[in-house]
This record gives sequence, structure tokens and C-alpha cells, in this order.
Amino acid sequence: MSDLLLVDVGGTNMRYAYCESGANEIHKSEKISLKNLDNFDTIIGDLIDNSDLSITNAVFSIAGPKIGNTISMTNRSFVANADNLLEKFKLDQCHLLNDWESIGYSLKGTPEDKIEYIKSGVQINSNSLVLGPGTGLGAAFTSTDSVIATELGNTTNWTSSLLKNFAINNDNGHYKTLEDIVSGSGISKLYKSLSGESISAEEVIKRFNQNEDLASNIINGFIKSLANVLSDAALAYVPGNGIFLAGGLSRTLLPLIDKESFKDHFLKNKSDIHKELLSKIRIGVITRELTCLYGNLNYFRFLNKAN
Repeated sequence: MSDLLLVDVGGTNMRYAYCESGANEIHKSEKISLKNLDNFDTIIGDLIDNSDLSITNAVFSIAGPKIGNTISMTNRSFVANADNLLEKFKLDQCHLLNDWESIGYSLKGTPEDKIEYIKSGVQINSNSLVLGPGTGLGAAFTSTDSVIATELGNTTNWTSSLLKNFAINNDNGHYKTLEDIVSGSGISKLYKSLSGESISAEEVIKRFNQNEDLASNIINGFIKSLANVLSDAALAYVPGNGIFLAGGLSRTLLPLIDKESFKDHFLKNKSDIHKELLSKIRIGVITRELTCLYGNLNYFRFLNKAN
């Protein structure tokens, strides 16, 4: 393998790192705040040209659905094509992954001491579900060496039932998709619906920690909603190896979660036989950062393992 550029393009930031040929660890990781992606080619060109490595390969994870070799971002007006990037930057290999496809690939290489469990369980098959609320709500299904990104966050059938956790009606149709509720932007939207004030999810969590009643209701309702969604997703995907939450918001919420209450909400309203199944599924939070960049590396190594 040759030296590798790893890039993760999210709804708010771009992160990148490098990996030397044959290495298992990434280094020189940095974050760039994004206003837009008009200068994307310039940024990537600089990352390649100004590195002290000989970059001949690149893997990009991008927040958006992947169709063929192209990803169109969900929250930005930006389209990336692997073949175009390969040619433009004269690379030997260039690969595009959906961001949650990348996180799925990171799972196998995540050390066990970098996962904190909300709920214990036992392994009943090799399937896993990785999920995380961020700017939107991402999820991927993994089984052995296969990773399938989903658009779970853009489904529309959960909104009415979840809004009951906040005593909010949806008469104006303001909440359309699951990620309108279960995401960082969803926390902000919920708070604004009940207060009229526009603040970030981080500020809502700060007010929760200051014991503000409204923030407490929002965050507790959010955690309950997350448990509800994971319960139904567990029946849909049967992730017998576990459900794993990733991303900065999941790590921030981890110490706020009452594990017994979360387990109760996860099992609630299910039949006895399905409760028995759900009771076996472990739920953990990945505490290691840069999961997409590690996933990009694992994907590249998987493709080139015979070389």
C-alpha cells in the first residue's frame, strides 16, 4: 500500500488525517469548519501537495446517500464523484463512502475499552447496527465484512409517536422525518417549539446540566425517544452482535443516560417473546473519536488485504 489521505466531510466540519503505507494508525488529524464547499478541490489539493508523505490514494467519507461512485450531500449543495477525484488528483485509488458506511467499517477495529455499554447482552449473530444523532441521524447495518448504509434518519413514520414524548403536536407539519427529532438539530428544534428560543443542542445540554426544567424535559424526552427508535430498529435488523452509538453527541449524552430507565424504554410495549430477544442485544457508545477516519482506513485495508 502507498501513503493514504483520509477525509471525512460532515454537515458542519471536515476532518482529515494521513496514514503511512502499512501503518495501522492515523496521524496529523485536523478539523476544518465549513461554511461551504466551493473550494473543496483546493483544500484537497493542498492536503495532498503540502503533506510530507507521498499521497497516491484517498478515501472520503461524506454525509449523503451513495449511488454508484457518487455521493450527493444531504445537508449541503455538494456532489462528489470518485472517478473525477481520481483523475483530478492523479491518484492510484480513490474511494467514496457514506459517512455511516465508514463508521460501520470502523466498528471491527474499535478496541473494546473504547466502548462503554448502556445495556449488556450476549452475542446471538454477527450482525451489528451503528447509529448516531449528529447534524442528522445516521445509521448502518454490518454483517461480517459487509456494511450497508441506511437512510433511517429520513424515514417518516416515527414522528407522531415520538412527539408525544415532548407533548408537542405536529399540526403545522414542522416535523417530517425521524432526524427532525432524533438529532442534534432535532434537540434545537424541540427546544424552540416549546420556548420560542433558538439555541444549539450544546446549549440545551448545558442548561440541562444547570437543572433548567425545560432543558431537562427535552433531553430526557430525547433519550427516551432514542431508546424507542433503537427498540424498533433492533426488531427490524436483529443486530445480535449489538447496537453501537457513535459521534460527538452520543458521547456527550452518555453520562446523562440513566441505564435502567433506558433499558425499560427499550423493552416497553413489546411482546414477551420480543422482549426476550431485545434483552439479549447489547447497546454501547463508541468513545473513540475520529470514527469515520478509522473506518476509511479499515475499508482501504479491507480492499487491499490481498495485496
